[in-house]
Amino acid sequence: MHQSAIVAGFGPGLGQELASRLVEQGLAVGLMARSADKVESAAAAHGANIVPLPVDVTDADAVENAVDTLEKTAGPIEFAVFNASAFIKGSTLDYSPTDFERAWRVSAYGGFVFGQAVARRMVTREKGTIIFSGATASLRGNAQSFGFSSPKFALRSVAQCMARELGPRGIHVAHVILDGVIKRHKHADPGGDAHMDPKDLVEIYMQLHKQPRSTWTQELDVRP
Repeated sequence: MHQSAIVAGFGPGLGQELASRLVEQGLAVGLMARSADKVESAAAAHGANIVPLPVDVTDADAVENAVDTLEKTAGPIEFAVFNASAFIKGSTLDYSPTDFERAWRVSAYGGFVFGQAVARRMVTREKGTIIFSGATASLRGNAQSFGFSSPKFALRSVAQCMARELGPRGIHVAHVILDGVIKRHKHADPGGDAHMDPKDLVEIYMQLHKQPRSTWTQELDVRP
């Protein structure tokens, strides 16, 4: 039976490179993003190997349905990456509660909803990998960034809880702290070290997926 992978929060940079690499590995790849244009453009570029899933990760029913659709049309999900986040900067004194809730719903609630939907399928097969993309903000907060840091703190906790519960059931859950800026196009930072190359990040994600069960990594951090 064919296997599939899914990437939530698809976009330029890491999401795009993940999609390309997973297709090269022979997997059908479901790409989840609010923007239908993003995922449909990727499908046009890679053909039938890409399954566009225009879904908002804060809509639990839509996420559940999208994961179900991917498994039925492309095969069991063996690799899942949650890469969605919402960066809304603002001062403590005038930050909008609506913006704070939106940021939390995307990064924390969305991560839980996505991870739960994928895990429900994986545990029946006792195999699979779920990776959550974190950030420097997962470990420390900065001025005017609590709308980003607070959800990232929460997402880290979601990953830790899932890893400890699902590890004994055959599911490898990992959290990757991306301590730096990801290069989003090939001309950025030519020959320099200011940005992380998404192709190199994908290698790390694939290494996590291929780790033997006796030495699973739960968390690692990377930086340029």
